[in-house]
Amino acid sequence: MNQTPLLLGLCLFSSVAFSQPLFRIDSLPRQGIVLDKGWKFHVGDNPDWANPNFDDSRWDSFNPAIQSRQLPQQGIGWLRIRLQIAPPLRGKTIGLLIQQSGASDLFLNGKLVGQNGQISPQKRIEVGAGRGNLPFIALSADSVQLLAIRYAFSNEQWLPVKWREAFVVVRAVSTEFAQVDSVDQLSTSMWETLLFGIFLALGILQLLLYVVSTQQQATLNLGLFLVTQGITHLIATDSLIKVTGVTQVGLTLDLLKILFTIALTLSGYCYLIGIYQYFQQPKRFLFYTTAALTLATTPICFFFPSFEGLALFILAILVPWLEILRIGVVSLKQKKSGAKLFTIAHGVLVAVFIVYTLAVFVPSFSNFIGHFGDNLFLISFLGLALTISLLLSNERAATNKLLRKQLAELEKLSQKTIAQEQEKQHLLATQNERLEQEVEARTAELKASQAQLIQKEKLASLGELTAGIAHEIQNPLNFVNNFSEVSAELVAEQKEALAKGDLEEAGFIADDLSSNLHKINHHGGRAAAIVRGMLEHSRTDSGEKRPTDLNALVDEYLKIAYHGLRAKDKNFTCELVTDFDGKLSKVDVVPQEIGRVVLNLFNNALYAVNERAKQTSAPDYKPRVGVRTRRLADKVEVQVSDNGTGIPESIKAKIFQPFFTTKPTGEGTGLGLSLSYDIVTKGHGGTLTVESTEGKGTEFVLSLPTQHTTV
Repeated sequence: MNQTPLLLGLCLFSSVAFSQPLFRIDSLPRQGIVLDKGWKFHVGDNPDWANPNFDDSRWDSFNPAIQSRQLPQQGIGWLRIRLQIAPPLRGKTIGLLIQQSGASDLFLNGKLVGQNGQISPQKRIEVGAGRGNLPFIALSADSVQLLAIRYAFSNEQWLPVKWREAFVVVRAVSTEFAQVDSVDQLSTSMWETLLFGIFLALGILQLLLYVVSTQQQATLNLGLFLVTQGITHLIATDSLIKVTGVTQVGLTLDLLKILFTIALTLSGYCYLIGIYQYFQQPKRFLFYTTAALTLATTPICFFFPSFEGLALFILAILVPWLEILRIGVVSLKQKKSGAKLFTIAHGVLVAVFIVYTLAVFVPSFSNFIGHFGDNLFLISFLGLALTISLLLSNERAATNKLLRKQLAELEKLSQKTIAQEQEKQHLLATQNERLEQEVEARTAELKASQAQLIQKEKLASLGELTAGIAHEIQNPLNFVNNFSEVSAELVAEQKEALAKGDLEEAGFIADDLSSNLHKINHHGGRAAAIVRGMLEHSRTDSGEKRPTDLNALVDEYLKIAYHGLRAKDKNFTCELVTDFDGKLSKVDVVPQEIGRVVLNLFNNALYAVNERAKQTSAPDYKPRVGVRTRRLADKVEVQVSDNGTGIPESIKAKIFQPFFTTKPTGEGTGLGLSLSYDIVTKGHGGTLTVESTEGKGTEFVLSLPTQHTTV
């Protein structure tokens, strides 16, 4: 047999093999060896790349243990590494632990030995995976062996912060370690899932109880602590990515890390403030410092990822937990209810956490406690959750006990009250008839009093009307008297002139006498006209409506009101402003009733400006009362305005109520506006409204319908 081709093939393979870098594995320590050197990487997919004889010398050298931003965002590629196996390990079985963010197929010497996740026929991630464990990988007897990874990856990244530290990490371990690690991972995943369910259920229960009774703020914050802590345990399960079937593993890992960081930060803060509230401890400098350090965890992890581990372990957990332990000890000294149980449960958790932290950061200590530290940590967490729920339940039970006691006392008091109420009802029943009789008697008296008050209001209006008329007539009577006296003197002078024979002087005196007589006749006519006009508007023998000139009626009553107040107060002066609509038609009204309304409005306006003149010290204030008439489409309006004291907003709604008055006792009956309102609305079908600003003035608007108006 010609062996030349075989020798040439072996030489060629040896030259290729020796031209590639080798990763030496002389032994397998307990923690294994990370394969972080000698890798080759190429983007694409070809089944021949699993062949050990394939020449990958032109591929890129690559360390997959370091995250590379130069890689595409997603795709498929191959990684190859040649392993130099020491003689004691050749032909043995080892384990592989894989940490990745995608899906991969693993080949050893050209044979498929395991899968982590699942790659679709379209060469994409079908089921992503983060962590994988292949406990039994059989090495061949060759000294140089090839490990190839067909890898579908996702390299997207949301934030500029580089959180993912590795692209693919492969660790070669002993089968014993791989088996133990598989069992530990399964156990931890089960514990984490169990803790998630327990924390979430207990937290939601406490939040629902808080909704029922919002006075217990500790229930709210400790409920939030349980919920957020449960979220951290859910995220900590490595199987979450496989279970959910995500394909963008890198983005999912980033999102989970963000959620984990925020949830852990909020968990520490809510735990801290909840314990302070539960034990009713005052918040001082130490509390605010601890809270600030705890809340600083999230921004430190976001912007300083190199300190992420220290921030999560120290700021988010250890710092608030130590302060909470101090609060537990202080509450224990103060003999607070539940302090002993809580301090023991929390103290055990803090001690286990410190041991767990040492195991994470100190490998030699991790070898000392083994994997039992993880389970002990999770068990202590479970104890804390149950302890907090028990404390909140005891507090609520104590509250319910107190409420039941108060309810029993309330029931006794209620029975006593019912008995007293029945006695009162009996007493009221016996007195009811007597009260009805008294009410009937008082009602009769009230009606009589009301009639007297209405009569008094009418007499008051009549008095003001009489005073105004008297003052109005006084002016022409003064002229009559004055000219009569002068005429008498002129007659005497005329007699003297005639006696002297001075006919010219007697003629001049006769002319003066004639002029005076004309003036006396004129002013006498004025007085007679005033009397006739008032008699027309004041007739009480008939309440029938008749066409009335509102301009004349309003003008006469304005003068009467003004002169009536002048008769009482000689120093009072006021500017009267009239704006009468010359096209205003006569309106069917009862003149004496509408006269009483406008007289009341004028009296109130003059009283208001007089009061403001007495109260104000402003030299530029001038009392002013205005009246305006105008015709609209279906009604006529009379607007009475003043710049007096105004009406306060608080009493504006009461001014039309009977017996309500703002005038001092003895100066008003409180019926003027009430009667005016009834006359306008009930007697004439109109409206009477008011607009007023306190300290500035008031305007009343009297509206009357014109359906029966005559021209």
